[in-house]
Amino acid sequence: MSNNSRRYERKRGKRDAVGLKIRTITFSWVKLDINQGQSIDSWEKEGLLSVFCQMMRQIGQYNTTQVYANQTIKQYTKVGFPPDSEFEEPKHVSPAYWAVIHIKPKSKEVVVGYVEDEIFYIVFLDKEHQFWPTKDIQNRGKTRR
Repeated sequence: MSNNSRRYERKRGKRDAVGLKIRTITFSWVKLDINQGQSIDSWEKEGLLSVFCQMMRQIGQYNTTQVYANQTIKQYTKVGFPPDSEFEEPKHVSPAYWAVIHIKPKSKEVVVGYVEDEIFYIVFLDKEHQFWPTKDIQNRGKTRR
């Protein structure tokens, strides 16, 4: 049985045992890099923090398989730290894969971090999309003909 799920086999009176419980995504701010990106205070003043809190509430209903499938959390699996990033690779974390959450669909504002054991560790608040800069954010990842 994986670490992501536990079997709760207790019984109450005549009720049947509770089945398999799937862990959903939770968020942690303990890895936030305070020297790069923006602060929580600046995001709050600009109204971005409340938008992200709503996004966390929505994402928190799902497990990692679901959020990767629906692209709510986009995980970078082909490259470690982005080669053209305007951020410096932080020394306090070394994730296997970096991930981003756009606070609105196709917004340039992203929250950067990584997922480990169903926890999204927030590392950067990036309102200008400098973690992985792109010239045309709307056409990012689309093939051109």
